[in-house]
Amino acid sequence: MDSRHFEIFKELGFDDITPETMTNEYWAKRGARALALTTQTRDVYGCLDHTRGEGITLYDVEGTEYLDMTGGVAVRAFGIRYRPLADFESRISDVIHEFPGMDFDAIPQTLLAEKLASITPGDHQKQVVFTTSGGRAVEGCMKSAMDLSGRHRFVAFRPAFHGRTGYALALTASNSKHKTGFPQGVDVVRVFYPYCYRCPYGQTEEDCNLECVEALRYALEVEGNDIAATVMEPICGEGGIIVPPSKAVKGMYEVTKEFGGYFVSDEVQAGMGRTGKWCAIENHSVVPDYVSMAKALGGGYPLGASIGPAPMYTGPSRHSETFSAEPRMALIALWVLRHIEEGDFLRKNRENGEYLLRRLEELVEKHEVVGDARGIGLMAGIEIVKSKRGKEKAPKLRDRIIKHLVSKEHLWVLGAGQNVIRFTPSYVITPEEIDDAVDRLDRAIGAVTE
Repeated sequence: MDSRHFEIFKELGFDDITPETMTNEYWAKRGARALALTTQTRDVYGCLDHTRGEGITLYDVEGTEYLDMTGGVAVRAFGIRYRPLADFESRISDVIHEFPGMDFDAIPQTLLAEKLASITPGDHQKQVVFTTSGGRAVEGCMKSAMDLSGRHRFVAFRPAFHGRTGYALALTASNSKHKTGFPQGVDVVRVFYPYCYRCPYGQTEEDCNLECVEALRYALEVEGNDIAATVMEPICGEGGIIVPPSKAVKGMYEVTKEFGGYFVSDEVQAGMGRTGKWCAIENHSVVPDYVSMAKALGGGYPLGASIGPAPMYTGPSRHSETFSAEPRMALIALWVLRHIEEGDFLRKNRENGEYLLRRLEELVEKHEVVGDARGIGLMAGIEIVKSKRGKEKAPKLRDRIIKHLVSKEHLWVLGAGQNVIRFTPSYVITPEEIDDAVDRLDRAIGAVTE
């Protein structure tokens, strides 16, 4: 951070922000006092320098350089301070930032809705409701499904993550800390997510007869079959980067339709081209009724979208929010979508993802504690176990590896599920950077397990 930024703090009334305060320890203590604890792990991650960074390189306030494999938790499609995006933003600096888009129309919002309808699966007529987060995008789909169907029961999975607010929290099941003490927003029929590495039915993918699908049918028969919708992640993200077999996803879809429900694909983390297709559900050849999108859609700004069948609601005022794809933000989202197309990032993400997975699979062969590597495109992870034979989850070992990665190897990574290390890098990553990241991971596993 240079002197100009210290002057900005001073101008804003913070005379106590000086070069001497630029330590991770100082800001960990100050942040802990002021910020309600959410998902921060301050003994692992330092305080990031908001004035530096480029591509997949970021810095903490002490000047330590990191290779970023989180992509802002799948938000930064083009990394940090992507020059073409910055240039476009400068060209629209005079565009009005805020119009109440749920009350009045503006051209950028309409164009963005049309674009999203065109790139999501299916040629049926669609409509879009915009919001500011992934959880709210899921809830927009849920409210529409309830409104159109007159039903209020949903199918969700274990594990699953769809957000931490209201209705979305009712669907979430990836960590008891998310839900304990909070009431259930809607009635949920919950079944196991198709998790071949840990099949609860004792099957392998080769001899699978889709007992997970039959378990859903049975659950609906005994718990209540008046479902508004099934809400499913095409890749289970926060729950552990679990890639389901396509035949299971198709089976879940077919059972949902058998009982008259809608099917919602939660694309908040896996969508926007991350897997090499606009929507990750396309990898399973399923056309959902609804798609929820967010994260990378906003180009770094808070933007989500609920995309569903037209009309999405039975009448006016059934759903609304103050902020709804504001003009400047909608133009940025349109630029992101166009740039993904023109930059051939769908192909690049698919090919780089295949290479990343091959490199991660090498770690399965090399390390006894790496039980599985899985992913599609630039959404991948490895599962840390006590031994390959027993497959017993090793969450504490996973956490030690992550801490070593951040503090010693300077690889910025996140966990997922109970024992998975997650990779959701920005789309600008190169094969050389993938090699660098996996080599650092390899060294960290070795150092922690020696």
